[in-house]
Amino acid sequence: MRPHLWHAALLLICVTAFFLTALISQGIFERVPHVEDEAAYLFQAQVFAQGRVSVPTPPYPESYWSPFVVDYQGRRFGKYPPGYPLLLSLGVRAGAPWVVNALLGSLSLWFIAQLGREIYSPTAGLLAAALGLACPVFLAESASLLSHPTSLFFITLFLWAFARMIRSSTCEPPPLWPVSRPSLWPVSRPSHHALIAGLSLGYVAITRPFDAIGMGFPLALYGLIRGLRGDRRLLRQGMIVAVVTLLIGLTLPAYWYRLTGDVTSNPYRFVWPYDHPGFGPDVGLGGHTLTIGLFQARFNLRAIATGLLGWPGYLNVAFLFLPFVLRPRDTWNYLLLTSFASLVGLHVTYWYYGGHDAGFPRYYYAALPVLLLLTARGIELLSAALRRLPAGKAASRVGLSPAGLLPYLALVALVLYNGLFFLPPHLAAFRGKSGITAAPLRVVRDAGVTNAVVFITDVESWHDFAVFFAANSPTLDTDVVYAIYRNEQQARAVGDLYPNRACYLLNAPHEIQSQPQLRPCPF
Repeated sequence: MRPHLWHAALLLICVTAFFLTALISQGIFERVPHVEDEAAYLFQAQVFAQGRVSVPTPPYPESYWSPFVVDYQGRRFGKYPPGYPLLLSLGVRAGAPWVVNALLGSLSLWFIAQLGREIYSPTAGLLAAALGLACPVFLAESASLLSHPTSLFFITLFLWAFARMIRSSTCEPPPLWPVSRPSLWPVSRPSHHALIAGLSLGYVAITRPFDAIGMGFPLALYGLIRGLRGDRRLLRQGMIVAVVTLLIGLTLPAYWYRLTGDVTSNPYRFVWPYDHPGFGPDVGLGGHTLTIGLFQARFNLRAIATGLLGWPGYLNVAFLFLPFVLRPRDTWNYLLLTSFASLVGLHVTYWYYGGHDAGFPRYYYAALPVLLLLTARGIELLSAALRRLPAGKAASRVGLSPAGLLPYLALVALVLYNGLFFLPPHLAAFRGKSGITAAPLRVVRDAGVTNAVVFITDVESWHDFAVFFAANSPTLDTDVVYAIYRNEQQARAVGDLYPNRACYLLNAPHEIQSQPQLRPCPF
């Protein structure tokens, strides 16, 4: 395929991804949080959009509660690292937070294709992007308000920049022993690819630190080994990557210090003191062990094997290991697989399995480029192998190669299966997830309520108040302020904070089908 046609096809894939995720965001997710994480991310993004790091804890904070938003020493903030909320704040300022993930998802496909073109072939890169467009978890995450699309984009950008660094390094590595001692100074002009790699990996470190460590460590080790074997240019570029990554990563403890006054005070532990990696009786609910971690890894890997692309059963990984059989000496096969294995191994140390979206484990989402590229490469190599068979050679001489088309025809059938049978129910499962819908907000809007305090009654869990929490501003100065109704005394006290506003009660529906009812406060 000619370069301009290749880029045109890739642009079409990316634009389609953006509009498709925009439709899912509106039609399925209703552009409101459906899990606690989303509510906390959106809250912190709103704080950043106001030019703040935190906001004062409001009077009667239990009236405006969300589980992963922390009140500490008179300040309120989200418990998560700042990377994703900073980007999301741009969407908040534009009045469209959903655009951030939709755009980052589309750009991820662009760089997945560029990475495939760099390390394999243009065909493999374009095919990997097309597979991503049809991947159920990609569509679900890109339409959500979670941090995973941010991590995916910067991990993909890091992998692409690292591949460019390897390609630009012309020095062949000498034997591993003895180790040469190359002179590092004076350093030549820094490679912009090294800067991009460092900036990208550093941003992942302040977004999802496990993703940065898990995906970055094997490549860092590979670069170090090549550098010590005499590849001085790669070693210098690797030092640039390490320094830039470290400098950006240090903003995370600086952020904690700004929030809490202590560089070691991880806000995760303010919510659950046991919420940290490691093993022992004080880690996780009831303790965490290596056996539990390995069991969770097996559970998550099985989910990938049966749900990666929405194909029937283990056909999801039918092509994934072919590159190791058909091109066993390709270094990038092992670099990609080792990065994935490193991410899986690192999460063995964490007590929670992470949850699944559209049949895929969320904690492994940063490795999606690896899985898509290996699958695309397997399809491409299988097609080439079939063309080399006697029947394929004969057909090729007359301009036809039906044998070589078989993997692509099978791919079309599998994608159709995904679109008809797997994808619809898995996306539909997000509609009204946890009983959260935008319907109660529409009730208030349709009633023409303005300049009011609306108390939500019958709140039994966080999700009963989630959509209202997201509708409030962090400083509780929106035209309509929502508060949890605990009792009449508390409601009167909260109402006294807004003496010039109307007061209403709205029941929190515990079932999607139930209709919220708005009525004036009786007190």
